[in-house]
Amino acid sequence: MTATIAVLPDDVVNRIAAGEVVERPASVVKELLDNAIDAGATRVLVDVEQAGRRLIRVTDDGVGMAPDEAAVAFHRHATSKIRTEADLWTIQTMGFRGEALPSIAAVSNVRLVTATAGALVGTEICLEGGALVKQRDCAAAQGTTIAIADLFYNTPARKKFLKSPATELGHVCQAVQRQALAFPEIHFRLSHDGHVVSEYPAVRSLRERAQQVYGQGFDDACVEIGAHDGALHLEGLLCRPMAATGSRTPQDLLVNRRGVKHAALAHAVYEGYGAYLAKGRHPRFVLALTVDSRSVDVNVHPTKREVRFSDHALVHDWVRTRIQSVVRPASVPARFVVASPGMSSQGASLHTASRLSAADRLRLPLSFIEIAAESAQPYLPALDLDVRPMGQLAHRYLLAQIGDEVQIVDQHTAHERVLFDRLTAQWERGTVASQHLLLPQMVELSAGDAVIVQAHLEELRRIGFEIEEFGRDTVAVRAMPALVAQSDPQALLRAMVEDWAERGATSSVQERSRAVLATMACHSAVRSGRKLEQAEMQAVLEDWRDAGFPGACPHGRRIAMRLTIEELDRMFGRVGWT
Repeated sequence: MTATIAVLPDDVVNRIAAGEVVERPASVVKELLDNAIDAGATRVLVDVEQAGRRLIRVTDDGVGMAPDEAAVAFHRHATSKIRTEADLWTIQTMGFRGEALPSIAAVSNVRLVTATAGALVGTEICLEGGALVKQRDCAAAQGTTIAIADLFYNTPARKKFLKSPATELGHVCQAVQRQALAFPEIHFRLSHDGHVVSEYPAVRSLRERAQQVYGQGFDDACVEIGAHDGALHLEGLLCRPMAATGSRTPQDLLVNRRGVKHAALAHAVYEGYGAYLAKGRHPRFVLALTVDSRSVDVNVHPTKREVRFSDHALVHDWVRTRIQSVVRPASVPARFVVASPGMSSQGASLHTASRLSAADRLRLPLSFIEIAAESAQPYLPALDLDVRPMGQLAHRYLLAQIGDEVQIVDQHTAHERVLFDRLTAQWERGTVASQHLLLPQMVELSAGDAVIVQAHLEELRRIGFEIEEFGRDTVAVRAMPALVAQSDPQALLRAMVEDWAERGATSSVQERSRAVLATMACHSAVRSGRKLEQAEMQAVLEDWRDAGFPGACPHGRRIAMRLTIEELDRMFGRVGWT
C-alpha cells in the first residue's frame, strides 16, 4: 500500500509559515522593526526600493549579535525572548515566536551584517531562499543591518497578488508610523528609492510623536487623555466630538506598545462618545493602553496584530468610562441624547426613544412616538411647487411649506445631495469647474497619506484639483472644484485618501470617483448646527426642489419628513368636516 501521509520537507514548511507571517513588504518591515526595538535600538533606518519588492533594508544601533548567534537566528523557533511556556504569559518584547526571520528568508535573498559592542569584527551572513550560502567576518559598527532582496522571487503566486507600488509603499509607511507611535523615544527614518519619505526624531511623549506623524492640525482637534487604575493605564489623544469626520484615519490602538486591531476596544471608544458622535462620523484617536502582561495573550496569531484579554468585559468597560469622562460634558444626563450633527430627525427620535425607560416613554407625547416610528416615504412631487421657509429648528432642520405640505428638511443632507448631483453631472461631462485659490493652501499629510495623494494626482486633476508636492509630507493645493472651493483642503484630502485606501486599485474608476465626489459633497455642504439666514434657507430648499426632491444623501441618510394636508386633518380630527 502506497503511503499517503508524509512529513513535509523543511523548505516547504518554511514557505507555508512565510504565508502566515509575510503577507506583503510591510509585513517584513514590521517584523524587522520588532527585532530592532527588542535589540535596544535608539535609531532605526528603513530603506526600501520599488516599494519593497526589490529591497528592504533595516539598520539599527542595537546590541547586535555574536557570530555563533547570527546563523542560529534563521532557524525556526530560535529566539532570545522566551525559554519556557510560562514566559508566554509575561512577554515584554515585541517578538518572541522565532518565526519571522526564517519565514522571511524562505521567500527572499537575505544579507545580514551585525556586531556587538566592543567586538573587533562583525559577522556577515547571506542566505538564498532560506539556505545559508555564506558566513564570514567583516567590518561592522555596533548594531545590525539586514537587507531583504527580491521578496517572493521563488513564490511568484504570492508576488502576483501584491498591489500597486503606491499601495504597498503606503502600507510600509503605516508600519513605520505604528512603531514610531509606540516608541516615541526611538528615532525612525523611512526612505524610498533614495528619498526620505518620513522621519521621526526621538521625542518625550506620545502626544509629541502624534504631532510628528499626523501634524499640528490633528493635535489641535484633540483632547488629551491620561487615566490610571491599578495595572490599567490609558493615554493618548481623542478628537473632540464636533471634530469627528467621515474618515476613520487615524484610529491607532496600542496595547502594551504593540499596534493591534481589536474590535472590542474600538467598540469601547465609540461607546465612550455615545450620542455625541453624529451618524456617519468617526472619532480620530491615538490611544495607548497598558495592562498587566499576565492578563493579555499576544500569542493569538503569527503576525501578533491580535490580542486577547483575560477579562474582556472589564477592559472594555474601563476604557469606555474613561473616554466618556473626557468627551461628555458632566452636566448632561447620560440617559438623554443630544442630537448630533448629521443625524436625521427620524434617527435622533428613534435613538432617543430607545434609551428612555418605559415610564419615561409613557410621559412622551403620542406624536413623538408616532414620528419616531414613521418610515421614509417616496416623494416625487411636481418641481414647480412654491417653497416657503418658515424657520430653522436647532440650527439643523429647516421647517418649510412646500406646496400644500409641511416639510422638515435636514439642511446638511439636502445640500449634500444637491452638491453631489451637480458634481456628478460635471464629472460625467468631463467639465468639473475648477477655481484657483487666492493663496495656495499648504496641506500637511502623514507619510502614508502623502504617498496615496501622489498616486492619485491625475484623478484629482480630473475632478478639479490642482495639487503639487511641496516638501516631504506637504502638498500645495492651488485650485479646487468650484462647487467645494470653501471646504477645508486638509480635511477633504484626508477623507478622500480614506476612500481610496478602502476601495483600492481593484475598484473601477467610476466607483472610486463617485465615492470621492460623495465625500467632497459631504465636506462642503452647509453644516448641521449652522444658523442660516432667510435667504440661505430659501436657496437650500429651492436647490433641493430643483434637484427633484431626492429622499436621501449619497451616503443613504434621510433628507426630509413630510406632513400632507390629509395627515394633518387626521391628526386634528378634521376628517369629514372643514
